[in-house]
Amino acid sequence: MSAQKIEKSLKLSNIDAFLCSLMVGAGESYLPAYVVAIGMGEIFAGYLATLPLVGGAVLQLFTPKILHRVNSHKYWVVLSAFIQALAFLPLLYFSLTKAPNFWVLFAVLTLYWGAGFSAGAAWNFWMGRLVPEERSAKYFSRRIRISQLGILVGIVGGGVALHNKVEVGPFTSVFSLLFLFAFACRAISSLVLSKKIFIKDWGLEDQAHRLRDSWNIFWRGQHKKKFFMYLVPFQMAVHVSSPFVAPYMLAQLKMNYGQYMVAIATMMVGKILSLSLIQNAKNNLDGFRLLIAGIVMVSPMAALWALSENYYFIIVLQLLSGLTWGCFEFGLSLIFFKDLKQQEKIPFLTVYNLLNSVAIIGGTLVGGQLLHFMGEYKHSYWILFAIGGGLRLVFCAPLIKQCFHWKSNSHGPKAANLARAS
Repeated sequence: MSAQKIEKSLKLSNIDAFLCSLMVGAGESYLPAYVVAIGMGEIFAGYLATLPLVGGAVLQLFTPKILHRVNSHKYWVVLSAFIQALAFLPLLYFSLTKAPNFWVLFAVLTLYWGAGFSAGAAWNFWMGRLVPEERSAKYFSRRIRISQLGILVGIVGGGVALHNKVEVGPFTSVFSLLFLFAFACRAISSLVLSKKIFIKDWGLEDQAHRLRDSWNIFWRGQHKKKFFMYLVPFQMAVHVSSPFVAPYMLAQLKMNYGQYMVAIATMMVGKILSLSLIQNAKNNLDGFRLLIAGIVMVSPMAALWALSENYYFIIVLQLLSGLTWGCFEFGLSLIFFKDLKQQEKIPFLTVYNLLNSVAIIGGTLVGGQLLHFMGEYKHSYWILFAIGGGLRLVFCAPLIKQCFHWKSNSHGPKAANLARAS
């Protein structure tokens, strides 16, 4: 495999990242606003932001077996990306006609997340073969920055269109225009993915093709398994409150689409700044250090929402949230790419996606029930945010401990001394 072909594929991967992120920014980011706009209510808006994840996680359980049959991670990633694009077409139809009910939306979003999860696991394996290990940190930090820029552009473009009620031809509903744009971006990104190189023999390295195989590989990795098992309840704590931030801003604080756009775009600016700071740091921070820093900073953030409803306070809070989540997400990405072996990537990510989705659903249901019990009032949201922040603090300490344990068993004596010092 020539270096020229690898470089071309890595550039195509960056183009795919930008297009996929435009879809997320202009389409996925405004799904809660769409749900509120069609009158489903604040709690349902929170539920639809996360409940379809569990259906998507169940669908992606079949990924290892399908990959074994087609013997091409590239084929499956391209197909999954296109299916994800197709999920926007029903949303486009409903935005132009009669609004769907909860379960129809649930089914559509389940397809969207299922395709996304399926593509993600196979894509991780594929990129693990394409990206040289010595370049992985630099390459993926740059790719993530491109992704975040794409999300930011999508959010700003979508917000401006909604705020100004932009109409183009038959697309008299702005949401229909956003869903059409999201479909086009993801469909083109699937075409870009099809141009990347994939050597058929790579698929032979991935021997786990049954769900039982994935579970066995997951449970054999003692320290890795514990890390993921402690990451799951932390994610559950995060999602007790996080799905209800968008309904809070739209329904309780009565933000218009312009204000809402600025608020969510500010968080993306924070993530971009976070990666810029990481890249410019003198120390060579690995995935574990970044993740630990992210966990520590993310944990108290939810409770801060209860301090003030002032718009400028929220903008500052969103910027800080972006900075902290940037560390968390980039650290976790580096761990997935650098500290999971090639043959572990798909089994671990398949099982983790399922467990993580169940945790997210659990957290969302707990938050939704608390909100339902207390009523849809501002003070109810403040109590919910305080509870979410408290739960994060409870679960962050054992997760940090598992980060040190995995690092000590992966990186030799130096890391072991660091783990003991902690």
